[in-house]
Amino acid sequence: MDDDAVLMREAAGGDQNAFATLVERYRVRAVNFAYRFLGDHQAAEDVAQEAFVRAYQSRHRYRPAATFATWFFRILSNLCLNEVRRRKRQGLVFGPPNAATTATPDPSASPDAQYEQQELGTAVRRALAALPEKQRLAVILQRYEDMDYEQIGRIIGASRGAVDGLLSRAKGTLRQELSNYF
Repeated sequence: MDDDAVLMREAAGGDQNAFATLVERYRVRAVNFAYRFLGDHQAAEDVAQEAFVRAYQSRHRYRPAATFATWFFRILSNLCLNEVRRRKRQGLVFGPPNAATTATPDPSASPDAQYEQQELGTAVRRALAALPEKQRLAVILQRYEDMDYEQIGRIIGASRGAVDGLLSRAKGTLRQELSNYF
């Protein structure tokens, strides 16, 4: 049993410090994931916090057949999707993350190179934000969370073949959208 599963077992037994350790371990990843998906820092913070609340409330139902990360990111992904749908119903739209708050140019690069880095980063975020929701989830989970097809499938509720198709279509779209940069 991995360390996260042990912590969840202890949390289910009433050890709040064990769950606090998991929150500390996953908080930055959760906020970053939600931010990449939603493009709104405050919404990302709120969704990540809600994911931890739901994970805590469900701690008795956690089974270590899946890693804690897979189980938790499924909760987080569902909340992100719900937030996007809620915003659409209200006529609000999330945009891509703001380049000024997400891009950190290489300080040793020339001003031209720094500008190009920022421009490319903005273009990547816009292209990613324009992908259909499941494709965007799959790309973020693979690229930024370093998850394999099986983990992604468990999180988004799809087979390995479906994940392969989602990633293939997403990468094709991204390649086309970013062709001016490569």
